[in-house]
Amino acid sequence: MRSLPSLYDSHLSAEELDFLQQVTAFAQREVAPHAEEWEKAEELPRAIFQAAGRIGLLGVTVPKNLGGRGLGYVAYSLAIRELSRHQAALAIDIAAHNALGTGHILNFGSAAQHARVFPRLADGTWLAAWALTEPSAGSDSGGVETAGVQQPDGSWVLNGFKRYITLGRIADVVVVMAATGTTEKGRKEISAFLVDRAQIQPVRKVPTCGLKASETSEFNLVNASAELLGPRGSGQQGALACLDKGRIGVAAVSLGLADAALAAATRHALSRQQFGKRLADFQTIQFMLADSEVDIRAAELLMLQAAVLATRGGRHSMESSVAKLHASEAASRVCNRALQIHGGYGYTRDIPIERYWRDARLSEIGEGSSEVQRMVISRGLLAGSK
Repeated sequence: MRSLPSLYDSHLSAEELDFLQQVTAFAQREVAPHAEEWEKAEELPRAIFQAAGRIGLLGVTVPKNLGGRGLGYVAYSLAIRELSRHQAALAIDIAAHNALGTGHILNFGSAAQHARVFPRLADGTWLAAWALTEPSAGSDSGGVETAGVQQPDGSWVLNGFKRYITLGRIADVVVVMAATGTTEKGRKEISAFLVDRAQIQPVRKVPTCGLKASETSEFNLVNASAELLGPRGSGQQGALACLDKGRIGVAAVSLGLADAALAAATRHALSRQQFGKRLADFQTIQFMLADSEVDIRAAELLMLQAAVLATRGGRHSMESSVAKLHASEAASRVCNRALQIHGGYGYTRDIPIERYWRDARLSEIGEGSSEVQRMVISRGLLAGSK
């Protein structure tokens, strides 16, 4: 793990520091040796999620009485960052499970629903997915066309199609956003539902440019039995709350990729000879490395700010958007510089630089694109100046 600056001292307990040491050992032992193999297979083995669950990575912020670690979002973000340094596809899947799928159930589920899914969602036995995106819906949740219809006996059935869902085909439970009517203002009423895996009809694993081993799926819902998750019509509110946490995770994934890329670029600059000198002796290369370090340090502080607020239970929508926006774009810059420093070698698949480069690009799109983050940030600024 990148050495933690002293500013983290007041935000991490002894228990959290011990957990992070376990994550580092887990990533080096269980993830790093297989990262390229999983990339080529475009699949992650279920066993790696079970192993992650055994050290608490699938229930980092889940309370201890439900079988989780009960830790804060600073420890969570640093754990995701460490995983991403070795395999960003695994990191993004685990982040989605924690912040979105499990997070929505934790915040809006009933006691009975909690008893049914925990501790299995926290110990690695089960995985949770979160399904908002459709052909016409993503950050614009008002475009959701999946329909939830209440039956005469009070139960619910869902019909629709979901796209680009992390863990969508393999999750044991899925949180699904569906339209359940119209609000008093004439807008779509969006509700959240808990759906078991048996009710999902998988379509395919979507082939992606980066994060190839991540499970990004499409699936159909055909008269799928579902349980209302939280009050009817609270789906959009719940989704926005989950996305605030999810954006911290994306910032952490971005930072892990940037860490790995800068470390590789630095090693290469010190060892590669050109024109009788090390690359590291050329000022152009020195400045590229310096700019990358600045990008990483700024992103680190922004992520920490959002994570501290999330741990305290305070509002952090703008802070999460700021962190996600800067970290994702910074990671792309750092990975691009690292590839350039490696030259033609960096563009080959012989080393993981090109994987970092491709993986980083998704962070500027997922959990709300950079353009959406700028909308969130500007709206917050303008509202605060009134």
